[in-house]
Amino acid sequence: MKNSLILSLFVLLLAALPAHTGAATPDKAYFLNPADLPPQLLPPPPSEGSKAGKQEAAAVEQAQRHIDKNDKAAMANEQHIALEDMTQLLGSGFTRDRLPKTFALLDDVFSDTRQIVEADKNFWHTRRPYLVDPRVKLLIDPIDTSPAYPSGHTALTRVIAEVLGMLYPDKLDMLRQRAEDIAWHRVEAGVHYPSDLEGGRLLAMLIVGGLLQNDDFHDRLLAAQLEIAHGR
Repeated sequence: MKNSLILSLFVLLLAALPAHTGAATPDKAYFLNPADLPPQLLPPPPSEGSKAGKQEAAAVEQAQRHIDKNDKAAMANEQHIALEDMTQLLGSGFTRDRLPKTFALLDDVFSDTRQIVEADKNFWHTRRPYLVDPRVKLLIDPIDTSPAYPSGHTALTRVIAEVLGMLYPDKLDMLRQRAEDIAWHRVEAGVHYPSDLEGGRLLAMLIVGGLLQNDDFHDRLLAAQLEIAHGR
């Protein structure tokens, strides 16, 4: 209920934005571009050295006390996030060969989301926890030059979870949980604060709201639904 209410509010917020045709050109958006969702729509992250910032660093350090070998393996496998980290939950039959229209839709949503995330990261330009607090350990490969806020892994996986949930409503809870697990591994790895994850979740809902205002997205979503129905 809470997620539905938040998404409804974002849809209302985005209703006044100009519609896009969705025509794809190289290095351009398919449905949304960063200018459609200014970074200022997100709340500012806690500043380094502030009371909230220190509490965030302490939360990361605390999370790292409870990781096990399975967590470490997941962190390594998920470092370079890919669409298949989410789609694999739908079984061996959910493949690019069998569902080309569906995967083309997901690829384009993934691409748009990544561009928007990068624009927001560059705007807020916050440092990773392991670069700020010596108590935080880096448990994956270094990513020193990439800003932390908002979490790209969180936004990307949550957007894909929501779009896949439009195709498989009965799988939505499972998909959201997978997105949350991937996001939390980034805190455990020392590369994100909890507030980075919250920013990623909020950005994901903004992106999903924007997609729902886009006619081309609806057309291609319908085509994917038909492709999946015919493939069963």
